[in-house]
Amino acid sequence: MGRFFQTIIFAVFLVFVTGEAFAQCAREGEELCQNGQTYRCEKTGSELTPIFQNVPCVVNATGLNGIWTGSGHQSPAGAAGADWAITMTIGDGAASIDYPSLGCGGSLTQISRDESSAEYRENITYGQDKCIDGGGITVRFFKGNLSWTWVGQADGQPYNAVAVLSRQ
Repeated sequence: MGRFFQTIIFAVFLVFVTGEAFAQCAREGEELCQNGQTYRCEKTGSELTPIFQNVPCVVNATGLNGIWTGSGHQSPAGAAGADWAITMTIGDGAASIDYPSLGCGGSLTQISRDESSAEYRENITYGQDKCIDGGGITVRFFKGNLSWTWVGQADGQPYNAVAVLSRQ
């Protein structure tokens, strides 16, 4: 068996054993840094596949701190519709959320945090009649943006929302 096929088998084995999901390849030749190791995107049949390179790498994440904006999409849609604006401010030990198009927002209590992700509990402090209080927010820094998810419930009805936020 050639080295190329050994590398593919090892990469598949690594995904199977660790259960880790890998970032998707956008183009052939692109290099990805996953869990401190370099992967190169190569064509395998009709697919682009991240191939383990056995070269350590370091992610140069700029961190979560900053002001992030975007548009959230909620399911099921609320009284104000399914899409609305989000502004999230993350600092060291403090965070806040604003939904300008809904007229509500408040503070966020940090539950957990590492270099590239964080979890918060939302406390709506203004516009309580317009937004669901007590939802959970999870953010993950990926390719310069924040992947943002929200989960909560009102009157026994579960709601969830997703967004991609950009740094301002």
